[in-house]
Amino acid sequence: MNLKISKSELKNKIFIKIWNDVNTTKKHIIKKMFSIKTNSKFKIFEESVIQNWKIDTNLFVIIKDYKNFERNLEEIVIELSKIIKKLKSKFSMSLKHLKLPDYLEESFVELLAQSLYSFNKYVKKEKKYMLNINSNLNSEILTKKINTLYWARDLMNMPSNDLNPDSYEEIIKKTFRWLPVKIKVIKWEELFNIWAWWIYSVWKWSDHVPRMIILSYKPKKNEKYSAIIWKWVTFDSWGYNIKPTWHIEDMNLDMWWSAVALWIFKFLVETNYSWNLVCWIWIVENLVSSKSYTPTDIVKMYNGKTVKITNTDAEWRLVLADTLSYVEKNFDIWQIFDFATLTWAAIVALWHDIIAIMWNNEKLLNKIEKRWSIIKERAYKLPLHNKYKKLLKTSFADITNCSKSIQAWTIVAGLFLSEFVKSSKWVHFDIAWPCILENNELYWSWWSWIWIRLWIKLFS
Repeated sequence: MNLKISKSELKNKIFIKIWNDVNTTKKHIIKKMFSIKTNSKFKIFEESVIQNWKIDTNLFVIIKDYKNFERNLEEIVIELSKIIKKLKSKFSMSLKHLKLPDYLEESFVELLAQSLYSFNKYVKKEKKYMLNINSNLNSEILTKKINTLYWARDLMNMPSNDLNPDSYEEIIKKTFRWLPVKIKVIKWEELFNIWAWWIYSVWKWSDHVPRMIILSYKPKKNEKYSAIIWKWVTFDSWGYNIKPTWHIEDMNLDMWWSAVALWIFKFLVETNYSWNLVCWIWIVENLVSSKSYTPTDIVKMYNGKTVKITNTDAEWRLVLADTLSYVEKNFDIWQIFDFATLTWAAIVALWHDIIAIMWNNEKLLNKIEKRWSIIKERAYKLPLHNKYKKLLKTSFADITNCSKSIQAWTIVAGLFLSEFVKSSKWVHFDIAWPCILENNELYWSWWSWIWIRLWIKLFS
């Protein structure tokens, strides 16, 4: 897929019209075109024009009114992308005449870019089609955003035999080589030396050694950092609490949120973001061997607390916990955001479209709420109810990594993380299923753009 935000026009065109603006051409439309998709909300027509013995195709999207356009944006994009994929042609589309609010025009372009994405690296016959969009928006920034997104999605879809901790470190170094970013890689015995005993002990069995990569961007010398923390497991077997058939086949995808972190960090740096950022990425494999950690093990965390292991698949809350402690101690931080597919309980509670949010600072949460309401993202606030901490109690260690009870599992996971945040403003996003949207036609190929738009809006 080649998508450009530019002024150039191609022979095949997509026209988006508001119904009231096409009264004069209504008869022409009815006579010359057949309806591909029609309902009370919008209509899509196709027109074939013979020019110089070649057939050019025009698509007309007729919408009742502007409110209807916003209300049915996702459905319009889904149907339009289906048609573009079938035609396999080069199209140009102008949005300038619509005079849409910037946020709506941006949403339309971004969603259309998402829906047209495909991963063809291992396929002989690659699908090729091109879309040029003439927009009122900043074409350079929007093009960078979309191209960087495609790059991140390609990373996420790579199989674990091609994308492992070693190859991924090289990709990061190559990607940020010419950008004003400092890269620090800590691995193997060095993890032990900086007191990251948990990371060292749990992933020491892998042929690809565990590592922590720190990317720092500091345009302002005397300002504090915003921290972005994400997870990356190039393959997650769940350890001795092993994942069953029909689930384990997709566990190379457990690294998608590091791809998201890289995407956001790379985009902000390339567009000269004016505030200091630091991005932490752990790159590991969670496999099974004679050296693997087991349920009942007790490990010591970076901040000195001991944790009894009750579930080997709850490894990432341990990684996040150590990272939260390390970040606060070693960097001048004023706010921390962590995103993770942390609990299946979030899926049970909120399913496909809504993520769970937990926090320790109301002002920061209110700022995020305003942003997600603007871009129409869906989230639900879950309280960190201190009474539920009793579900993590054990007489053998300071805390357990996972409650044996299924009650309030998502909140309990958030409470576990809160034990490792001292004074920073902190928001935890349990994204679980919304990041996948496996059967969603808009965000097919697993990895969605949900919450990336929120991040960009938040940082802007």
